[in-house]
Amino acid sequence: MVKSSIFQKIFMTIVALFIILPFIPLLIWSFTKHWPWPLLLPEKWSLDSWNYLFSISGRAGEGLKNSLLVAFLTLLGNLLLGIPAAKALAQHEFKGKMVVFAILLAPLFIPYTVSIMGMHDFAIQFEFLNEYVLVAIAHVLVTLPYFIAAVWFQFRLIGQKYQEAAFSLGAGSWRIFLWIEWPLLVPSVLMGSFLVLVISLSQYLPTWIMSGGTLMTIPLVIFPFADSGNSSIVAAYSLLFFMPILFLLLIYFLLYRIHSKKCSSEGVWKGAVREDAD
Repeated sequence: MVKSSIFQKIFMTIVALFIILPFIPLLIWSFTKHWPWPLLLPEKWSLDSWNYLFSISGRAGEGLKNSLLVAFLTLLGNLLLGIPAAKALAQHEFKGKMVVFAILLAPLFIPYTVSIMGMHDFAIQFEFLNEYVLVAIAHVLVTLPYFIAAVWFQFRLIGQKYQEAAFSLGAGSWRIFLWIEWPLLVPSVLMGSFLVLVISLSQYLPTWIMSGGTLMTIPLVIFPFADSGNSSIVAAYSLLFFMPILFLLLIYFLLYRIHSKKCSSEGVWKGAVREDAD
């Protein structure tokens, strides 16, 4: 037990260093314009990059607002499409099921540039659609496989025995979903939602293609500076980009903890485990 505990601590320390260490040079670069090798630290420090970031020409606020709005529209699309699709694929048998499953997961294996270009040609016919909606549709195409995979696995674990028992007692479909399936789905939905938001926030090419480069999200704002080799401003933008991801991660763990405590107090997990054991 002692050796196992020591090994776990060492492993967690290595993982923490692996995550934290890349941010140290980013933080340093964001406060200097010149950091030549082999100096351990820059000789001159400056706030110019951060001042530019929050200036009118920096467009950091606009990029962050657009990125978050598109990300939450993308999440809404995943919730509306992904949960029913995952339920159908996990708990129902029908002809062509594997074909449908393969099509839904195709963006994981096929370069999405082709499908995004085709979608852009199709979207031109719908000029009345807002550019936020068009970009969100493209992001749904990219993120939906991840969301479906997460929720599909949980639906497979749930099975149909709880639904059948509730249905035999007179419960309707919506009541079964809200009172039986949803509490058991929340962990996987939270994980899938977090993945959707992070992937959507990081998309460059789908956003650029669907908006024609007019909808400035954080990746579109960063790219010209990365292409020009301005390490200081790129570092500042990268840290700004990480802040909402860190905030979303904290929200994910908070909601997961609240849900776990609620389910423990209500006996949802205990009942599920007891039923599985029987």
